[in-house]
Amino acid sequence: MDNTIILSGSDKPKLADAKAWMRFLQIFTLTLGSGLMLAGIIFFFAYNWEHMHRLVKMGIAVALILAVFSAVMKVKMSDFTRKIMVSVLCGLVGVFWAIFGQVYQTKADSYVFFLTWALCILAWVFIADFYPLWAIFIALISMGVIPLFPSNDWFATELMLYGAAWISFFIFAPKYQPQLSAPPSCFTSILFTIEFGIAIFAVCYVIIFGDDAQNLLMAFAVAAATTWYALTQKNIWLFSMLFIGALSVLECAFIKCFELELGGLMLNLMIMMAALVASAFAIVQQYRKWKQEKSETLTN
Repeated sequence: MDNTIILSGSDKPKLADAKAWMRFLQIFTLTLGSGLMLAGIIFFFAYNWEHMHRLVKMGIAVALILAVFSAVMKVKMSDFTRKIMVSVLCGLVGVFWAIFGQVYQTKADSYVFFLTWALCILAWVFIADFYPLWAIFIALISMGVIPLFPSNDWFATELMLYGAAWISFFIFAPKYQPQLSAPPSCFTSILFTIEFGIAIFAVCYVIIFGDDAQNLLMAFAVAAATTWYALTQKNIWLFSMLFIGALSVLECAFIKCFELELGGLMLNLMIMMAALVASAFAIVQQYRKWKQEKSETLTN
């Protein structure tokens, strides 16, 4: 029996047509324009700071917030454009709090500023359900929460727990909150990559310096979770990251065990080249397997 897999016309990959490129250009220019507008507002305040009364400074910021908010609520626009406008609105909130702190010299620590900014835009982030905006929100929370961690031997574990909490939220929240859309795979992959990178760094640090071994348990748990997600979701990017992490650990172990003189360098080079070739072969084979399984699923 001929087992050749034949994809129907609708299942074959399509190249972008003129309409798709125009849509991309619209999204790109809208995003770029919004970012440049926000940057222009910030630089306007920075250049004219000394010549403006404090009430004028805060009044302009509040007026911009109200104007953008009114546009979001009243002006008819596409869903994507509305989400971009909400992102600009969230950025203007940060501008307002920065001006407020400068005018009244609150002398608040930077983490207080970022936490205040994040809490003020939480409702808009939740309503917009725009994952670039979620990424900005995560960055603000991170800059506000991470400095609160005491600088002790458990810092890496606390950092990984913090990242695991966010990843769990984005994976499981859409299942229990139907109004939230599932995150794109690239967004989740980036979060897993950062989390896995911290875990590999913790393992390599223990190998090289021989201390902070208490972080290894959490690092192994993160590595196991990343492996599980990469295999269940058939994510070739994360699958490749697993091999990169393993090669990094292998290199650190080699550096620790052998003196890197001429002989050690040659041996290190041969081992790493062999491991790199084996890793590349395994990644390519796994990619082909998953691609074939996907094709069979589409055919059936």
